[in-house]
Amino acid sequence: MRRRVTKQIEIDFRPHGGKRRGAGRKPNGEKAGVSHRRRTARRARDPVLVTMKVQRSVWNLRTRRAFLRIFEALVRANDRFGLRIVHYSVQSDHIHLIVEVDDPQCFSRAIQGLAVRIAKKLNALVGRRGKVFADRFHDRVLTSARQVRNALQYVLCNGRQGL
Repeated sequence: MRRRVTKQIEIDFRPHGGKRRGAGRKPNGEKAGVSHRRRTARRARDPVLVTMKVQRSVWNLRTRRAFLRIFEALVRANDRFGLRIVHYSVQSDHIHLIVEVDDPQCFSRAIQGLAVRIAKKLNALVGRRGKVFADRFHDRVLTSARQVRNALQYVLCNGRQGL
Protein backbone atom coordinates (compact mmCIF):
# COMPACT_ATOMS: atom_id res chain seq x y z
CA MET A 1 0.00 0.00 0.00
CA ARG A 2 1.29 3.31 -0.98
CA ARG A 3 1.28 6.25 1.44
CA ARG A 4 -0.20 9.42 0.24
CA VAL A 5 2.23 12.32 0.52
CA THR A 6 0.61 15.59 1.46
CA LYS A 7 2.21 18.89 0.83
CA GLN A 8 2.09 21.38 3.65
CA ILE A 9 0.18 24.52 2.78
CA GLU A 10 2.02 27.74 3.44
CA ILE A 11 0.13 30.27 5.54
CA ASP A 12 0.74 33.95 5.01
CA PHE A 13 1.03 35.12 8.62
CA ARG A 14 0.26 38.78 9.18
CA PRO A 15 0.58 39.63 12.86
CA HIS A 16 -1.51 42.36 14.36
CA GLY A 17 0.08 45.08 16.44
CA GLY A 18 3.65 46.17 16.37
CA LYS A 19 5.23 49.34 15.17
CA ARG A 20 3.62 50.48 11.95
CA ARG A 21 2.07 53.61 10.60
CA GLY A 22 -1.40 54.28 12.00
CA ALA A 23 -1.09 51.62 14.69
CA GLY A 24 -2.01 52.13 18.31
CA ARG A 25 -4.74 53.65 20.37
CA LYS A 26 -6.59 56.44 18.64
CA PRO A 27 -7.06 59.70 20.52
CA ASN A 28 -10.44 60.38 22.09
CA GLY A 29 -12.11 63.65 21.23
CA GLU A 30 -10.95 66.35 18.89
CA LYS A 31 -7.30 66.51 19.91
CA ALA A 32 -4.82 63.88 20.88
CA GLY A 33 -4.55 63.54 24.62
CA VAL A 34 -1.62 62.90 26.91
CA SER A 35 0.93 60.52 25.44
CA HIS A 36 0.98 56.96 26.75
CA ARG A 37 4.76 56.93 26.91
CA ARG A 38 6.48 56.00 30.12
CA ARG A 39 6.39 58.91 32.54
CA THR A 40 9.67 60.67 33.21
CA ALA A 41 11.77 59.44 36.10
CA ARG A 42 11.76 61.69 39.11
CA ARG A 43 13.55 62.06 42.38
CA ALA A 44 11.65 62.33 45.63
CA ARG A 45 12.73 65.94 46.16
CA ASP A 46 11.55 67.20 42.75
CA PRO A 47 8.16 68.97 42.72
CA VAL A 48 5.79 68.10 39.89
CA LEU A 49 3.32 70.29 37.97
CA VAL A 50 0.15 68.28 37.29
CA THR A 51 -2.72 69.29 35.01
CA MET A 52 -6.04 67.43 35.07
CA LYS A 53 -8.48 68.39 32.29
CA VAL A 54 -12.19 67.61 32.50
CA GLN A 55 -14.48 66.63 29.64
CA ARG A 56 -16.46 69.26 27.80
CA SER A 57 -19.74 67.86 29.09
CA VAL A 58 -18.68 68.56 32.69
CA TRP A 59 -19.90 71.83 34.19
CA ASN A 60 -17.78 74.80 35.26
CA LEU A 61 -15.44 73.79 38.09
CA ARG A 62 -15.27 77.33 39.45
CA THR A 63 -18.86 77.43 40.62
CA ARG A 64 -19.07 77.53 44.39
CA ARG A 65 -20.72 74.11 44.74
CA ALA A 66 -18.20 72.37 42.47
CA PHE A 67 -15.20 74.17 43.97
CA LEU A 68 -16.13 73.20 47.54
CA ARG A 69 -16.26 69.53 46.54
CA ILE A 70 -12.93 69.75 44.73
CA PHE A 71 -11.35 71.50 47.72
CA GLU A 72 -12.66 68.80 50.06
CA ALA A 73 -11.16 66.10 47.81
CA LEU A 74 -7.81 67.94 47.75
CA VAL A 75 -7.74 68.18 51.53
CA ARG A 76 -8.57 64.49 51.98
CA ALA A 77 -6.04 63.39 49.35
CA ASN A 78 -3.23 65.39 50.94
CA ASP A 79 -0.72 63.06 52.63
CA ARG A 80 -2.16 59.91 51.02
CA PHE A 81 0.56 57.77 49.42
CA GLY A 82 3.07 60.42 50.49
CA LEU A 83 1.48 63.08 48.25
CA ARG A 84 1.69 66.69 49.41
CA ILE A 85 -0.32 69.25 47.48
CA VAL A 86 1.75 72.41 47.71
CA HIS A 87 -0.31 74.74 45.48
CA TYR A 88 -3.42 74.33 43.40
CA SER A 89 -5.55 76.29 40.97
CA VAL A 90 -9.06 75.36 39.86
CA GLN A 91 -10.03 76.71 36.44
CA SER A 92 -13.33 76.33 34.62
CA ASP A 93 -12.26 73.20 32.73
CA HIS A 94 -9.03 72.01 34.36
CA ILE A 95 -7.10 71.81 37.61
CA HIS A 96 -3.43 72.67 38.16
CA LEU A 97 -1.49 71.19 41.05
CA ILE A 98 2.06 71.52 42.26
CA VAL A 99 2.78 68.42 44.30
CA GLU A 100 5.63 66.70 46.07
CA VAL A 101 5.81 62.95 46.57
CA ASP A 102 7.99 61.03 49.03
CA ASP A 103 8.08 57.87 46.92
CA PRO A 104 8.22 58.49 43.15
CA GLN A 105 6.69 55.03 42.51
CA CYS A 106 3.51 56.07 44.37
CA PHE A 107 3.06 59.27 42.35
CA SER A 108 0.68 57.92 39.69
CA ARG A 109 -1.35 55.99 42.24
CA ALA A 110 -1.79 59.11 44.37
CA ILE A 111 -2.88 61.33 41.46
CA GLN A 112 -5.25 58.65 40.14
CA GLY A 113 -6.77 58.35 43.60
CA LEU A 114 -7.24 62.11 43.73
CA ALA A 115 -8.94 62.03 40.31
CA VAL A 116 -11.32 59.32 41.50
CA ARG A 117 -12.19 61.34 44.63
CA ILE A 118 -12.91 64.46 42.57
CA ALA A 119 -14.93 62.54 39.97
CA LYS A 120 -17.10 60.84 42.58
CA LYS A 121 -17.82 64.11 44.37
CA LEU A 122 -18.64 66.01 41.17
CA ASN A 123 -20.84 63.20 39.84
CA ALA A 124 -22.71 63.05 43.15
CA LEU A 125 -23.22 66.81 42.98
CA VAL A 126 -25.31 66.60 39.82
CA GLY A 127 -26.56 63.03 40.12
CA ARG A 128 -24.75 61.66 37.10
CA ARG A 129 -22.40 58.77 36.41
CA GLY A 130 -19.46 58.36 34.07
CA LYS A 131 -16.15 59.89 33.20
CA VAL A 132 -15.29 63.34 34.47
CA PHE A 133 -11.70 63.75 33.32
CA ALA A 134 -10.99 63.94 29.61
CA ASP A 135 -7.72 62.04 29.58
CA ARG A 136 -4.77 61.00 31.67
CA PHE A 137 -3.23 63.68 33.83
CA HIS A 138 -0.32 65.65 32.41
CA ASP A 139 2.76 65.93 34.59
CA ARG A 140 5.99 67.86 34.35
CA VAL A 141 8.89 67.32 36.72
CA LEU A 142 10.37 70.62 37.90
CA THR A 143 14.12 70.11 38.20
CA SER A 144 15.45 73.66 38.44
CA ALA A 145 14.65 76.67 40.58
CA ARG A 146 13.62 78.63 37.49
CA GLN A 147 11.14 75.93 36.45
CA VAL A 148 9.64 75.94 39.94
CA ARG A 149 9.30 79.73 39.93
CA ASN A 150 7.68 79.74 36.48
CA ALA A 151 5.31 76.93 37.46
CA LEU A 152 4.31 78.74 40.66
CA GLN A 153 3.65 81.93 38.73
CA TYR A 154 1.65 79.99 36.13
CA VAL A 155 -0.48 78.16 38.70
CA LEU A 156 -1.11 81.08 41.03
CA CYS A 157 -1.79 83.66 38.30
CA ASN A 158 -3.67 81.43 35.86
CA GLY A 159 -7.10 82.46 37.17
CA ARG A 160 -6.39 86.12 36.41
CA GLN A 161 -5.82 85.56 32.70
CA GLY A 162 -8.58 86.96 30.58
CA LEU A 163 -9.82 89.43 33.18
